[in-house]
Amino acid sequence: MKKNALFHNLKFYKGKRVLVTGHTGFKGAWLAQVLYYMGAKATGYALEAEKGSLYEKIDGDDLIHNVIGDLSDRQLLEKTIKNFQPEIVIHMAAFGFVKECFDDPVRAYRTNLMGSVNLMEALRDCTSVKSIVIVSTDKVYDNKGDGMLYREQDVLGGTDAYSCSKICMEYMIKDYRQSYFQANDRAIGIAVVRASNVLAGGDHVKTRLIPSILSSVAEGKPVELRNPSQTRPWQSVLDALNGYLSVARFVYENPNKYSGEWNIGPTHDGVRTVLWVCEKIRTSFQGLAFREGERFKVAESETLGLDISKALEELDWEPILACEKVIDQVVEFFKCQEAGEWEREICLRQIAEFYGG
Repeated sequence: MKKNALFHNLKFYKGKRVLVTGHTGFKGAWLAQVLYYMGAKATGYALEAEKGSLYEKIDGDDLIHNVIGDLSDRQLLEKTIKNFQPEIVIHMAAFGFVKECFDDPVRAYRTNLMGSVNLMEALRDCTSVKSIVIVSTDKVYDNKGDGMLYREQDVLGGTDAYSCSKICMEYMIKDYRQSYFQANDRAIGIAVVRASNVLAGGDHVKTRLIPSILSSVAEGKPVELRNPSQTRPWQSVLDALNGYLSVARFVYENPNKYSGEWNIGPTHDGVRTVLWVCEKIRTSFQGLAFREGERFKVAESETLGLDISKALEELDWEPILACEKVIDQVVEFFKCQEAGEWEREICLRQIAEFYGG
């Protein structure tokens, strides 16, 4: 098992100035705590945290400098970047829900494409930045529904506003990388990470699988599963974030070699059905039942998987937590939360355990 990335990231990020967009979201709240644990100097730029969100519960403003702003506000973006002078940027802010993007495609393209354009424009004249990581999605691939594990060089092709807006964003990033960020003597590295479904405690968005299951547990109601037979690549949020941080570190140190696209997902162990995830959680709660719920109007592929061979071969990163361990941590988080433990303490304990104390 590779442990190098854990040690190298802990050492590398201490004191680094890191700008995170979307820090008030679920993954962003976990990343804010990881960077705090590592001793980084972090600033976040995002919409205000939603009521009941993990960021709100951990008092995230104590862990990361919080700038409330929309990606459409280019003036505020430029001011934030000028004042902070980041060395590393991790761009996670997005309109990231398939159904909501289907219902509001204008917002999907405005946020995911044009919001990202505004960020690139704000970064063009930033002399401090050396590494930019853009978080995309595994849903950008032209998915044939045949169970194939997709590689970075495979054809892109979306069928809904969420995936298509992310594909447009990726093509825009490639243009900016070639036209503006690597067209002079001071090459700035830009990598796109295509991420899988992440699992961890603290998610409050009930349209996602884990919150919907745990909400049913709390309310004593059957779980509604839209499509129990769907397979997805499930991964610990800590493994995913550690992958983003590893890519950013490699890009920082060698932008010409490590810029480009990277799949950050689980091993084959993490490619499981929705029903398997539900059944695994079900073993911890007596009497938890499920039934098939109403499917979204937007078409969802039955199978999806990532080939992470490139990351395994070229980085010092690999997924550490097996899928069963990830579910155990989700259940542990929920039970500790129900017992009254502060969410920040639970998160930091799991982060410390992940990074070896």
